[in-house]
Amino acid sequence: MDKRATRIRRLVLGIALLATLLAVIGLEESDLELEEATVQPILPTRSDSANARSKKSDAGPLLIERLGQRTFSAEADDIFAAASWEPKRPIASVSQSFFASKQNTPPPVAAPPPAQVAPPLQFKYVGKVIEGNRTSVFLSIAENNYVAKEGERIDANYRLDRIRDDVIEFTYLPLGIKQTLFINNDNRGRL
Repeated sequence: MDKRATRIRRLVLGIALLATLLAVIGLEESDLELEEATVQPILPTRSDSANARSKKSDAGPLLIERLGQRTFSAEADDIFAAASWEPKRPIASVSQSFFASKQNTPPPVAAPPPAQVAPPLQFKYVGKVIEGNRTSVFLSIAENNYVAKEGERIDANYRLDRIRDDVIEFTYLPLGIKQTLFINNDNRGRL
């Protein structure tokens, strides 16, 4: 029984395969027939000469060599240009109006450059030590700690000019700008 079921199954699969192949061959033949058939467009007739021209063009296949090569003009629009609803002005009027405006108006005055500003002080006051008549202050920036006296440079960008009870005066050396750091016992570590 098992062999008989296998034979029947193979026979059914073979018949299905044969039917599929026949269907594919039939479709290919009908596609070829459709490709061979040409569709003639219906054009409105304007005159007898137009009909004569259309009959001449339908006489045979169109040869690609007879078409010629396309020529492009240098004045073609830029396909990537930004689109605008404003109408285009003629080039001559734009250049004429440009030169006319140049003759009637004085040249623009350049704005003065912005004043240079020193960066804000990043020093934090930690404390001070007084030894005789010399005062040293302890300052910190991020992870760096400094001990400085009047007239000394800090980080090659600052010079400590003066130490008073409530203020430390610095000079930002690249620009020569004076800056102050306010200190007192209540504001220790603040700017």
